[in-house]
Amino acid sequence: MKRIFLALAALMTLSAAAQLDRSIRPTPAEPRVPTIAPYRQFTMKNGMTVLVVEDHKLPRVSIGLSMDPGQLFEGDIAGVSALTGDMLSEGTTLRDKASLDEAVDYIGARLRTGPTGVNTSGLSKYADQLFSIAAEVATKPAFPEASFEKLKNQLITGLKNERDNPGTIRGNVSRALLYGTNHPAGELVTEATVNHVSLQDCQTFYKTYWKPNIATLVIVGDISVDQARQLAETHFGKWKGKFKNEVTYPAPAKQASTRIVLVNRDASVQSSIVVTNTMNLIVGHPDVEAMAVMNQVLGAGSAGRLFQNLRESKAYTYGAYSNYGTSKYTTSFSAEAEVRNAVTDSAVAEFLYELNRIRTLPITADDLRAAKNNLSGSFGRSLENPATVARFASNIKEYGLPTDYYNNYLKRLEAVTVEDVQRVANRYIEEGQFLILIVGKALEIAPGLERLGFPIEYYTLDAEPTTAPVATVPAGLTAQKVIDAAFVALGGREAIEGVQTIDIQQEASLMGMTLTFHSVYAAPNYIFSEQKTPMGASVKKYNGTNVVVQANGQDIPVDEATAADVINDSWCTELLLSGGEGGNAVLSEAPATVNDALCYELVVTLGSNEVKRYYDAKTGLCVRQSQVAQTPQGEQVINVDFGDYQTVDGVKLPFVTAVPLQPGMNLEVKNTQVVINGEVDMNIFN
Repeated sequence: MKRIFLALAALMTLSAAAQLDRSIRPTPAEPRVPTIAPYRQFTMKNGMTVLVVEDHKLPRVSIGLSMDPGQLFEGDIAGVSALTGDMLSEGTTLRDKASLDEAVDYIGARLRTGPTGVNTSGLSKYADQLFSIAAEVATKPAFPEASFEKLKNQLITGLKNERDNPGTIRGNVSRALLYGTNHPAGELVTEATVNHVSLQDCQTFYKTYWKPNIATLVIVGDISVDQARQLAETHFGKWKGKFKNEVTYPAPAKQASTRIVLVNRDASVQSSIVVTNTMNLIVGHPDVEAMAVMNQVLGAGSAGRLFQNLRESKAYTYGAYSNYGTSKYTTSFSAEAEVRNAVTDSAVAEFLYELNRIRTLPITADDLRAAKNNLSGSFGRSLENPATVARFASNIKEYGLPTDYYNNYLKRLEAVTVEDVQRVANRYIEEGQFLILIVGKALEIAPGLERLGFPIEYYTLDAEPTTAPVATVPAGLTAQKVIDAAFVALGGREAIEGVQTIDIQQEASLMGMTLTFHSVYAAPNYIFSEQKTPMGASVKKYNGTNVVVQANGQDIPVDEATAADVINDSWCTELLLSGGEGGNAVLSEAPATVNDALCYELVVTLGSNEVKRYYDAKTGLCVRQSQVAQTPQGEQVINVDFGDYQTVDGVKLPFVTAVPLQPGMNLEVKNTQVVINGEVDMNIFN
């Protein structure tokens, strides 16, 4: 009997399949109306607007306070807003930072502050404490001087690190050229402007812009409207003051024509490209959904045309994307990628091809359906996050939208047509007015870019016009002469070769942890290197015959490449490069710029590695060693910088080594002790 039922089931399945015509696309159902938690709005007597979104699914609540002072231009003290935002969490007039942090930690909460906002979040049973902390930080900041100097130094250090980040350079210079440095969206925060900021400037910024009549308090989570109202009145009701001085800035001028701007970065093996133009698209505009569909097709993700063309088809890059902004102020459209130097011009040509194609040729029905499906799915997933609903409520207030604006999003999205997509592409992608900005090795990529037919201009990291880099090094200069000059700068070849032993102790700090490094070198070729962290220790050593590598006391198998790397370590790399005419070093034809200093580039082979060493043309000292490394994100250039050279027993050594950990974050390793020609226990090498 069971076999009969199975046979009947199979027959019915085959019959159904035979009747189904899979070539006919099913008719889409009516777009559903999403369930979005409603919000309640009220205004307090001091002018502060309060938005409450009840969400009782989890016992948590978030309190976000934000100011809306309009566009902020900081000028000669650019960076003052960032410092002010950081200072807010450094203590209040009621308690210092340690006590404030303890109060936050005690209830397992989070506290975040910014130039124009404070946010606290945690368990809803601590709602009173969360309101209290948010109000205290927002209305009673102490601005301690000691914290100001610390935060200022941190910001300057971060800016120094970012000066060598191609993505940051691309963003800074493109904004400066699109909007102008005298516009809020284009001004640059630099080491010089931050140095101009005083504690009084931060206090003035706070007193000017932190006023209740331009403040919105958004409360989301497991809380009733009545409780939220009572807590808002209790903790923010006595806050007084009015902001009256909003300043408006004219929209920046459009690019007169498409141009290519090169920011030279000699160490680059990749070019960081952005093709961009300004645009205006306010939240709530009828074009918003069509623009989202267009961008989804063009370059919002891995299915986008840019990604499929530049990565999947051409293999120029690991990813190519497009994006755009929505705001009451001027924003921008951009398409960007990082590509190999050799294909920079070809990549720009493909960007222009895809931007022209989305404007001039209708997308397919399949493209339209896939983009809508992706966007509707993302919208549905975003509703799981209470912060999304809070943002919706804020937008409805700020932009004067209908209260059911986001409930009808899916209907508006489904109504987008192929013609709508082409229309917004033509309106917001302004062919003929592109800024094509490229951060890369100008001497290598400029000749290819010239064939594209656009004027090429050169700008510095600070968005200032400059000239094309010099193409050749001085006549007669050789690798050996660069090495000889380095020996002189380090104290002379005789002094360097007179070092029989050198013992170097170093230290660094990372996220509150102390890292220590210990290196010992003994003539002719003994090497010991140890690194200790709270997670363990590692050791590499060479006794002239054998290489040993250990991790936490356990021997690690050593392959030929690793052994060569250990053997070719040295406290003075120049000792490894002093063979005839530079030995295994080759002088590059063009000089390079490192941290604004003109340098000579030596391409050096050390064991299995090829590295580049950069020697300051004025001092003769090596200021950087650069190497290409394979990472999960693809090939990346690792730049290790040397600075603060000091003389010990007639020999000059770098006392600070900056090692990159991730974009914008360097590990500063500092010498704590150097002993030359002291006694060394030779057993450490075995």
